[in-house]
Amino acid sequence: MWRLAAVVIFIIGASACGSAETSTTTTTVPTVSVPTGWKTFTYGKAKISVPPSWTVVTHDGCANSSAPGVLALGAPSSLANCPMGANSIVVSSLSQGDQQAISLCPTIRVNGLTVHVLPCSTSNAPGIVQYLIPALGIEAVGTGTNGEPVSGTGTDSVVGQVLHTLR
Repeated sequence: MWRLAAVVIFIIGASACGSAETSTTTTTVPTVSVPTGWKTFTYGKAKISVPPSWTVVTHDGCANSSAPGVLALGAPSSLANCPMGANSIVVSSLSQGDQQAISLCPTIRVNGLTVHVLPCSTSNAPGIVQYLIPALGIEAVGTGTNGEPVSGTGTDSVVGQVLHTLR
């Protein structure tokens, strides 16, 4: 009987001293919603998807300006003479000048990434938005049609939908 009591006391005492539980941290990777048929392109560490009717441009040449949309991948200076128009997105590397905006502008989350949204003032030009994404080392400037809601978390336009495929 004494042995049974000693075992019970030992078990109770051992459980009071702490447990051998381990905790694990799980990281959830957000699922990116890319519409069926859209094409995905890579620029540095970033991936972005666009409708199949869009033209994709690199520093090698300009796009067909009559295309329903344009994705330009490269430095804006190399694309400066290319007509972009509405429904276009230019993805390029972050510049040194972007650091101040990164520290001042509000952020949103897109596919698990912190995105600084510009312009971050009340003088937001309709139809234009700039995303700065330090984790990917890129900026993406989107231009919609006149007054189209492409800023902030807006996914009501094709430009907004494309920007929200960034990953």
